[in-house]
Amino acid sequence: MFDLNYDLIKKEIESEVCEEHGLHPELVKTDEGFGIKACCEPFREELVEKSGKMIEEETKKILDEMMKDLFKE
Repeated sequence: MFDLNYDLIKKEIESEVCEEHGLHPELVKTDEGFGIKACCEPFREELVEKSGKMIEEETKKILDEMMKDLFKE
């Protein structure tokens, strides 16, 4: 339907650091979308929530732009 900016999401997620272990996560692309590899489950869950919000924001931007273009014609 439309392409999300996965590079922006990847850069943001991989810049995070686990407070407990001091390690960076890795965002990996999968057939279903992407997954997050992290050093511990609490950190991974935090990143999943953050990435979900980022995807929601990116989707909203894309839809807003599509609607703006639709009504322009």
